[in-house]
Amino acid sequence: MEYSVEVVKLTKKYPLVKRYRDIILHPLTQEKMIALQDVSFSVGRGELFGLLGPNGAGKTTLLKILATLILPDGGRVMVNGFDAEKNPFGVKRSTGFVVNEERSFYWRLTGWQNLEFFAVLNNIGAASIPARLDRVLTLVGLKQDAHRMFKDYSAGMKQRLAIARSLIAEPDILIMDEPTRSLDPFVAKNLREFIKKELVEKKGKTVCLSTHNLHEAEEMCSRVAILHKGKLLACGSPRDIKSLLPAGDILEIHLIKTPGENTRDIITNICNINGYKQAGLTENGKDIKLAIETDGRTADISFAVAKFSEAGFIVSACLPKEATLEEAFDKLVE
Repeated sequence: MEYSVEVVKLTKKYPLVKRYRDIILHPLTQEKMIALQDVSFSVGRGELFGLLGPNGAGKTTLLKILATLILPDGGRVMVNGFDAEKNPFGVKRSTGFVVNEERSFYWRLTGWQNLEFFAVLNNIGAASIPARLDRVLTLVGLKQDAHRMFKDYSAGMKQRLAIARSLIAEPDILIMDEPTRSLDPFVAKNLREFIKKELVEKKGKTVCLSTHNLHEAEEMCSRVAILHKGKLLACGSPRDIKSLLPAGDILEIHLIKTPGENTRDIITNICNINGYKQAGLTENGKDIKLAIETDGRTADISFAVAKFSEAGFIVSACLPKEATLEEAFDKLVE
Protein backbone atom coordinates (compact mmCIF):
# COMPACT_ATOMS: atom_id res chain seq x y z
CA MET A 1 0.00 0.00 0.00
CA GLU A 2 1.26 3.47 -0.88
CA TYR A 3 1.35 5.86 2.07
CA SER A 4 0.87 9.62 2.07
CA VAL A 5 1.93 9.98 5.71
CA GLU A 6 4.27 7.80 7.75
CA VAL A 7 4.93 8.56 11.40
CA VAL A 8 7.54 6.50 13.26
CA LYS A 9 8.16 6.78 17.03
CA LEU A 10 7.27 10.46 17.05
CA THR A 11 8.12 12.27 20.29
CA LYS A 12 7.58 15.88 21.32
CA LYS A 13 8.16 17.57 24.68
CA TYR A 14 7.44 21.14 25.78
CA PRO A 15 9.42 22.88 28.55
CA LEU A 16 7.32 23.81 31.56
CA VAL A 17 7.41 27.35 32.94
CA LYS A 18 9.50 27.36 36.10
CA ARG A 19 8.38 28.98 39.30
CA TYR A 20 10.58 31.68 40.82
CA ARG A 21 11.57 29.33 43.63
CA ASP A 22 12.71 26.68 41.15
CA ILE A 23 14.64 29.25 39.12
CA ILE A 24 16.63 30.21 42.22
CA LEU A 25 17.12 26.73 43.70
CA HIS A 26 17.47 24.75 40.47
CA PRO A 27 18.57 27.17 37.75
CA LEU A 28 20.01 24.47 35.46
CA THR A 29 17.16 21.98 35.57
CA GLN A 30 14.21 22.08 33.17
CA GLU A 31 11.10 19.95 33.50
CA LYS A 32 9.27 19.03 30.34
CA MET A 33 5.72 18.02 29.51
CA ILE A 34 5.35 15.09 27.14
CA ALA A 35 3.00 16.02 24.29
CA LEU A 36 3.73 12.94 22.14
CA GLN A 37 5.57 9.76 23.03
CA ASP A 38 6.63 7.08 20.52
CA VAL A 39 3.61 7.59 18.24
CA SER A 40 3.62 5.50 15.06
CA PHE A 41 1.02 5.13 12.30
CA SER A 42 0.59 5.40 8.52
CA VAL A 43 -2.04 7.05 6.32
CA GLY A 44 -2.78 5.61 2.90
CA ARG A 45 -2.97 7.72 -0.22
CA GLY A 46 -6.52 8.99 -0.74
CA GLU A 47 -7.55 8.02 2.80
CA LEU A 48 -9.64 10.04 5.25
CA PHE A 49 -7.86 9.51 8.57
CA GLY A 50 -9.08 10.79 11.93
CA LEU A 51 -7.29 11.70 15.16
CA LEU A 52 -9.37 11.32 18.32
CA GLY A 53 -8.55 12.18 21.88
CA PRO A 54 -9.50 14.40 24.83
CA ASN A 55 -8.08 17.90 25.26
CA GLY A 56 -4.33 17.75 25.78
CA ALA A 57 -3.98 14.37 24.05
CA GLY A 58 -1.49 15.75 21.51
CA LYS A 59 -3.70 15.93 18.40
CA THR A 60 -2.92 19.54 17.44
CA THR A 61 0.78 19.06 18.16
CA LEU A 62 0.82 16.06 15.84
CA LEU A 63 -0.94 17.93 13.04
CA LYS A 64 1.44 20.88 13.39
CA ILE A 65 4.40 18.53 13.09
CA LEU A 66 2.89 17.03 9.92
CA ALA A 67 2.54 20.57 8.57
CA THR A 68 6.15 21.41 9.59
CA LEU A 69 4.96 24.24 11.85
CA ILE A 70 6.89 22.73 14.77
CA LEU A 71 9.74 20.24 14.91
CA PRO A 72 9.65 16.92 16.79
CA ASP A 73 12.19 15.97 19.44
CA GLY A 74 12.46 12.42 18.18
CA GLY A 75 11.17 10.02 15.59
CA ARG A 76 10.61 10.40 11.88
CA VAL A 77 7.80 11.89 9.78
CA MET A 78 7.43 11.28 6.05
CA VAL A 79 4.78 13.27 4.17
CA ASN A 80 4.18 12.53 0.49
CA GLY A 81 7.63 10.95 0.35
CA PHE A 82 9.41 13.95 1.90
CA ASP A 83 11.17 13.87 5.25
CA ALA A 84 9.55 16.61 7.38
CA GLU A 85 12.89 17.60 8.96
CA LYS A 86 15.22 17.20 5.99
CA ASN A 87 12.89 18.57 3.31
CA PRO A 88 10.24 20.79 4.96
CA PHE A 89 9.68 22.72 1.73
CA GLY A 90 8.68 19.53 -0.06
CA VAL A 91 6.18 18.85 2.73
CA LYS A 92 4.80 22.39 2.57
CA ARG A 93 4.24 22.07 -1.18
CA SER A 94 2.38 18.81 -0.61
CA THR A 95 0.09 19.87 2.23
CA GLY A 96 -2.65 22.35 2.98
CA PHE A 97 -3.33 23.16 6.64
CA VAL A 98 -6.92 24.04 7.61
CA VAL A 99 -7.41 25.62 11.02
CA ASN A 100 -10.64 26.74 12.64
CA GLU A 101 -9.35 30.25 13.18
CA GLU A 102 -11.17 33.24 11.69
CA ARG A 103 -8.47 35.70 12.74
CA SER A 104 -6.16 34.29 10.08
CA PHE A 105 -8.26 36.13 7.46
CA TYR A 106 -8.62 39.85 6.81
CA TRP A 107 -12.17 40.75 7.79
CA ARG A 108 -12.46 43.90 5.65
CA LEU A 109 -11.36 42.14 2.49
CA THR A 110 -13.62 40.03 0.33
CA GLY A 111 -13.27 36.28 0.09
CA TRP A 112 -11.64 36.71 -3.32
CA GLN A 113 -9.19 39.35 -2.07
CA ASN A 114 -8.20 37.14 0.88
CA LEU A 115 -7.49 34.20 -1.37
CA GLU A 116 -5.65 36.44 -3.83
CA PHE A 117 -3.36 37.59 -1.02
CA PHE A 118 -2.61 34.01 0.07
CA ALA A 119 -2.07 32.95 -3.54
CA VAL A 120 0.72 35.53 -3.82
CA LEU A 121 2.24 34.19 -0.58
CA ASN A 122 2.19 30.74 -2.20
CA ASN A 123 4.26 32.09 -5.12
CA ILE A 124 1.51 31.50 -7.66
CA GLY A 125 2.04 33.56 -10.78
CA ALA A 126 -0.24 36.56 -11.26
CA ALA A 127 -1.53 35.25 -14.59
CA SER A 128 -2.60 31.95 -13.00
CA ILE A 129 -4.31 33.39 -9.91
CA PRO A 130 -7.79 34.23 -11.35
CA ALA A 131 -8.33 30.76 -12.82
CA ARG A 132 -6.96 29.08 -9.69
CA LEU A 133 -9.23 31.09 -7.36
CA ASP A 134 -12.25 30.55 -9.57
CA ARG A 135 -11.61 26.81 -9.45
CA VAL A 136 -11.24 26.50 -5.65
CA LEU A 137 -14.18 28.84 -4.92
CA THR A 138 -16.37 26.77 -7.23
CA LEU A 139 -15.24 23.59 -5.52
CA VAL A 140 -16.15 24.83 -2.02
CA GLY A 141 -19.40 26.41 -3.20
CA LEU A 142 -18.46 30.05 -2.60
CA LYS A 143 -18.22 31.36 -6.17
CA GLN A 144 -21.44 33.39 -5.84
CA ASP A 145 -20.19 34.95 -2.56
CA ALA A 146 -16.58 35.52 -3.62
CA HIS A 147 -16.89 39.32 -3.59
CA ARG A 148 -18.64 39.66 -0.25
CA MET A 149 -16.55 40.93 2.68
CA PHE A 150 -15.25 38.19 4.92
CA LYS A 151 -16.88 39.77 7.99
CA ASP A 152 -20.28 39.14 6.41
CA TYR A 153 -19.68 35.42 5.93
CA SER A 154 -21.48 32.87 8.09
CA ALA A 155 -19.45 30.45 10.21
CA GLY A 156 -19.87 27.72 7.61
CA MET A 157 -18.78 30.02 4.78
CA LYS A 158 -15.69 31.07 6.73
CA GLN A 159 -14.73 27.45 7.24
CA ARG A 160 -15.24 26.71 3.54
CA LEU A 161 -13.02 29.67 2.68
CA ALA A 162 -10.36 28.21 4.98
CA ILE A 163 -10.55 24.99 2.98
CA ALA A 164 -10.38 26.98 -0.27
CA ARG A 165 -7.24 28.71 0.98
CA SER A 166 -5.63 25.33 1.71
CA LEU A 167 -6.44 24.19 -1.84
CA ILE A 168 -4.87 27.16 -3.64
CA ALA A 169 -1.50 25.45 -4.02
CA GLU A 170 -3.24 22.23 -5.14
CA PRO A 171 -1.79 20.03 -2.37
CA ASP A 172 -2.14 16.26 -2.30
CA ILE A 173 -2.72 16.17 1.46
CA LEU A 174 -5.05 18.26 3.62
CA ILE A 175 -4.47 18.58 7.37
CA MET A 176 -7.55 19.76 9.27
CA ASP A 177 -7.71 20.68 12.95
CA GLU A 178 -11.34 20.25 14.10
CA PRO A 179 -12.87 21.59 10.86
CA THR A 180 -16.48 21.46 12.14
CA ARG A 181 -15.89 22.95 15.57
CA SER A 182 -18.43 25.65 16.54
CA LEU A 183 -20.61 24.96 13.48
CA ASP A 184 -24.31 24.26 13.85
CA PRO A 185 -25.37 20.63 13.14
CA PHE A 186 -26.74 21.35 9.66
CA VAL A 187 -23.66 23.26 8.48
CA ALA A 188 -21.35 20.67 10.08
CA LYS A 189 -23.17 17.86 8.27
CA ASN A 190 -22.81 19.63 4.91
CA LEU A 191 -19.12 20.26 5.53
CA ARG A 192 -18.54 16.61 6.47
CA GLU A 193 -20.20 15.49 3.25
CA PHE A 194 -18.13 17.98 1.25
CA ILE A 195 -14.85 16.77 2.77
CA LYS A 196 -15.66 13.10 2.28
CA LYS A 197 -17.39 13.14 -1.11
CA GLU A 198 -15.79 16.06 -2.94
CA LEU A 199 -12.25 16.19 -1.56
CA VAL A 200 -11.57 12.53 -0.84
CA GLU A 201 -13.81 10.48 -3.12
CA LYS A 202 -13.87 12.75 -6.18
CA LYS A 203 -10.56 14.64 -5.96
CA GLY A 204 -8.56 11.82 -4.37
CA LYS A 205 -7.10 14.01 -1.64
CA THR A 206 -5.61 12.50 1.50
CA VAL A 207 -7.20 14.09 4.57
CA CYS A 208 -5.91 13.93 8.14
CA LEU A 209 -8.28 15.58 10.60
CA SER A 210 -8.69 15.85 14.33
CA THR A 211 -12.07 15.93 16.00
CA HIS A 212 -13.78 15.57 19.36
CA ASN A 213 -16.96 14.40 17.66
CA LEU A 214 -16.97 10.59 17.76
CA HIS A 215 -20.08 10.35 15.59
CA GLU A 216 -18.32 12.52 13.02
CA ALA A 217 -15.24 10.30 13.07
CA GLU A 218 -17.31 7.13 12.68
CA GLU A 219 -19.30 8.65 9.80
CA MET A 220 -16.36 10.09 7.88
CA CYS A 221 -13.13 8.24 8.54
CA SER A 222 -11.95 4.96 7.10
CA ARG A 223 -9.51 4.70 10.01
CA VAL A 224 -8.95 6.56 13.27
CA ALA A 225 -6.15 6.84 15.82
CA ILE A 226 -6.94 7.41 19.48
CA LEU A 227 -4.44 9.52 21.42
CA HIS A 228 -4.38 9.98 25.18
CA LYS A 229 -1.72 11.83 27.16
CA GLY A 230 0.58 11.78 24.16
CA LYS A 231 0.38 8.03 23.58
CA LEU A 232 -1.28 6.14 20.75
CA LEU A 233 -3.82 3.79 22.34
CA ALA A 234 -5.35 2.29 19.21
CA CYS A 235 -5.39 2.69 15.43
CA GLY A 236 -7.73 1.09 12.93
CA SER A 237 -11.16 1.30 11.34
CA PRO A 238 -14.04 2.33 13.62
CA ARG A 239 -15.19 -1.31 13.52
CA ASP A 240 -11.71 -2.47 14.56
CA ILE A 241 -11.69 0.00 17.45
CA LYS A 242 -15.13 -1.16 18.61
CA SER A 243 -14.01 -4.79 18.45
CA LEU A 244 -11.41 -4.04 21.15
CA LEU A 245 -14.24 -4.13 23.67
CA PRO A 246 -15.14 -7.54 25.10
CA ALA A 247 -17.89 -9.35 23.20
CA GLY A 248 -21.11 -7.62 24.17
CA ASP A 249 -23.68 -9.27 26.43
CA ILE A 250 -26.37 -6.67 25.72
CA LEU A 251 -29.49 -7.56 23.77
CA GLU A 252 -31.76 -4.98 22.17
CA ILE A 253 -35.36 -6.21 22.13
CA HIS A 254 -38.25 -4.59 20.27
CA LEU A 255 -41.61 -5.43 21.84
CA ILE A 256 -45.25 -4.65 21.03
CA LYS A 257 -47.53 -4.47 24.07
CA THR A 258 -51.30 -4.97 24.40
CA PRO A 259 -53.43 -2.05 25.69
CA GLY A 260 -54.00 -1.71 29.42
CA GLU A 261 -50.94 -3.63 30.58
CA ASN A 262 -48.55 -2.17 33.13
CA THR A 263 -45.64 -3.03 30.90
CA ARG A 264 -42.83 -1.60 32.99
CA ASP A 265 -43.74 -3.73 36.00
CA ILE A 266 -44.07 -6.84 33.83
CA ILE A 267 -40.72 -6.23 32.15
CA THR A 268 -39.03 -5.58 35.49
CA ASN A 269 -40.48 -8.83 36.86
CA ILE A 270 -39.24 -10.83 33.83
CA CYS A 271 -35.77 -9.35 34.19
CA ASN A 272 -35.62 -10.05 37.94
CA ILE A 273 -36.76 -13.66 37.56
CA ASN A 274 -34.30 -14.42 34.75
CA GLY A 275 -31.31 -12.51 36.10
CA TYR A 276 -31.34 -9.76 33.49
CA LYS A 277 -30.28 -6.20 34.21
CA GLN A 278 -32.13 -3.44 32.34
CA ALA A 279 -29.77 -1.24 30.33
CA GLY A 280 -32.46 1.02 28.85
CA LEU A 281 -36.18 1.16 28.13
CA THR A 282 -38.14 3.54 25.90
CA GLU A 283 -41.82 3.49 24.95
CA ASN A 284 -43.49 4.97 21.88
CA GLY A 285 -47.17 4.07 21.96
CA LYS A 286 -47.38 0.30 21.67
CA ASP A 287 -43.74 0.00 20.64
CA ILE A 288 -41.15 -0.70 23.33
CA LYS A 289 -37.37 -0.74 22.90
CA LEU A 290 -35.62 -2.59 25.70
CA ALA A 291 -31.92 -3.25 26.30
CA ILE A 292 -30.89 -5.96 28.76
CA GLU A 293 -27.58 -7.25 30.05
CA THR A 294 -27.51 -11.04 29.86
CA ASP A 295 -24.24 -11.84 31.69
CA GLY A 296 -23.11 -14.18 28.93
CA ARG A 297 -25.99 -16.64 29.25
CA THR A 298 -26.20 -19.41 26.65
CA ALA A 299 -28.89 -19.20 23.95
CA ASP A 300 -29.55 -15.59 25.02
CA ILE A 301 -31.66 -14.54 22.05
CA SER A 302 -33.96 -17.56 21.89
CA PHE A 303 -34.26 -17.66 25.68
CA ALA A 304 -35.16 -13.96 25.91
CA VAL A 305 -37.65 -14.20 23.04
CA ALA A 306 -39.35 -17.15 24.73
CA LYS A 307 -39.63 -15.43 28.11
CA PHE A 308 -41.10 -12.20 26.74
CA SER A 309 -43.45 -14.11 24.41
CA GLU A 310 -44.72 -16.17 27.35
CA ALA A 311 -45.52 -12.90 29.15
CA GLY A 312 -47.83 -11.85 26.29
CA PHE A 313 -45.55 -9.52 24.34
CA ILE A 314 -45.06 -9.66 20.59
CA VAL A 315 -41.30 -9.75 19.99
CA SER A 316 -40.66 -7.97 16.68
CA ALA A 317 -36.86 -8.05 16.95
CA CYS A 318 -34.12 -9.28 19.26
CA LEU A 319 -30.47 -8.77 18.39
CA PRO A 320 -27.09 -8.17 20.05
CA LYS A 321 -26.40 -4.49 20.55
CA GLU A 322 -23.20 -3.39 18.82
CA ALA A 323 -20.78 -1.32 20.85
CA THR A 324 -20.44 2.31 19.79
CA LEU A 325 -17.20 4.11 19.03
CA GLU A 326 -17.95 6.36 22.00
CA GLU A 327 -18.12 3.34 24.33
CA ALA A 328 -14.84 1.99 22.95
CA PHE A 329 -13.23 5.45 23.27
CA ASP A 330 -14.38 5.83 26.88
CA LYS A 331 -13.04 2.38 27.74
CA LEU A 332 -9.64 3.07 26.17
CA VAL A 333 -9.03 6.47 27.82
CA GLU A 334 -10.49 5.70 31.25
